[in-house]
Amino acid sequence: MVKKRTNIFLIVLLALLLILEIILVKNNYFATIDDFIYHHISKLINPVNTAIFKFFSFFGSEIFIILFCLLILLFSRKKSRGVGFVFILLLSVLFNQGLKLIIARDRPTINQLVSESNYSFPSGHTMLITVIVALFIFYLWQEKKGSKVKKIILTSILLLFALLVMLSRIYLGVHYFSDILGGITASLLLLSIVYYYYTFKYKAPYFPKNKE
Repeated sequence: MVKKRTNIFLIVLLALLLILEIILVKNNYFATIDDFIYHHISKLINPVNTAIFKFFSFFGSEIFIILFCLLILLFSRKKSRGVGFVFILLLSVLFNQGLKLIIARDRPTINQLVSESNYSFPSGHTMLITVIVALFIFYLWQEKKGSKVKKIILTSILLLFALLVMLSRIYLGVHYFSDILGGITASLLLLSIVYYYYTFKYKAPYFPKNKE
C-alpha cells in the first residue's frame, strides 16, 4: 500500500514533471526527439500495420470509452468500484480537455492516416488507456485470489496493450512522442490525486483503507 507521505511526494513529483514537459513543449525543445521517433516508426507504415494500429487506437476512442463505461456500470460486481472507475475516467477526459485548451498545441503536420481536429498535447487516448490499465493492475494486485505468476503475466499483457495503443497514435500521425509522454504523466498525476483523496480523505469503499 502507498503511504500518505509517499502519495503526496508522488503528486508533487508528477506535477513538477508535467509542468516541465509543458514548458519544453511550448518552447519546442521536444522537436528533435519527436521527429526522430516518428521517422523510425513511419518506416513501418504499410496497409497491414495500419489496420493493426487503427484497431489498437480504437481502445482510446470516445465510442469505446462510452461502451466501456456502460459495461462497467452494468456488470461490475462491486457497484461502488464500478462507479468510481467511471468517475475517474470522466475526470481524465475533463483534465485532458482542459490541458489541451490551455496548451493549444497543433496536431502534427506529418502524414495523418486518420483524421483528428482538436489539439495535440497531451494525448487523450494515452491518458484514457493509462487510467484503465493502471486501475485494472491496481485492482488485480489487491485481489487475494490468484497466483503471483498469473498476476505478473496479466500485468505484462495489460502494459503491452497500453503501449500498443500509445504507439498507434504516433504511427497514425496524429500525435508526437511528447504528447504520449505528457498523457502518461498527466494520467498518473490524476490517479495519484484521486488515490490520495479517496484513500486518505474520504476512504471510499473501492479503495482499501490506509492507516495514516
